[in-house]
Amino acid sequence: MTELGSNLDPQLLQARWVLGGIEPERFVDIAVSALEQGFDGVALRQLAGLSRPTLSDLGTQPERVFAAMGRKPIDQDEAVALLLASGEPSTSAVISVLRQAFPDFGSRWKKHVAWWGGNPAGSYNHMAEFVQFVVEDLYEKGNLHETRRVFQLLERLLVEADQEARDLIGLGFFETLENVASHRLRQQRIRTTFRRDVQKGLH
Repeated sequence: MTELGSNLDPQLLQARWVLGGIEPERFVDIAVSALEQGFDGVALRQLAGLSRPTLSDLGTQPERVFAAMGRKPIDQDEAVALLLASGEPSTSAVISVLRQAFPDFGSRWKKHVAWWGGNPAGSYNHMAEFVQFVVEDLYEKGNLHETRRVFQLLERLLVEADQEARDLIGLGFFETLENVASHRLRQQRIRTTFRRDVQKGLH
C-alpha cells in the first residue's frame, strides 16, 4: 500500500477504507505510520497496539483515526470522487485514452473502482470492464457508431503501441470481447451480425 511510510495519505486511505479496500489488520501499520508522522489521538495509539485485529475489533476506531488526521466522514460516492480526482487507481496509458475518448464509460468506471475498493485492479481487469461497456452500453443498445469508433481508436493505438500495450489490446480487449459476445449473443444470427459490425469497425 503506497500510502504508508513517508507517503501516508489520509485522504486516499479513508477513501479506500470506506470502499472496503483496506483489510482491518492493515490499520495497525497505518496507525503506527500516522503516529510517526506526527498525528496523535487515543484511537491511533490504541490501534498501534493491536495485533491482527478483525473488523469487529476495530469498531468505530477507523472513523476516529481519520478524524484525528483531520478528515471528515465521507460516503462511497465521495470516496470514489476523491480517488478519481487524485488520479487513482493507477491505470495503463491505453485505459486512460479509452476513458478520455468515451466519457459515457465514466459511470461504469466509478462502479468498477468501488467494486475493487479503490485499489488498482490491473490493466486486464480494467480492460474487461471496458469490454462490458462496449457490449452492453454501446452495441446492445444499437449505438453502432460509437461501437465502431472503439475499434478505430484501438487500431490507431496499435500502430504506436509497445508490446505490453499490444498484448493488452489484443488479449485484454479482442479476446475478452469474443468471449463475452459468444456468451451473451447466443443466437447465431445475432452473433454473426455482431462479428460483421466488429469487422466494419476495423476499417
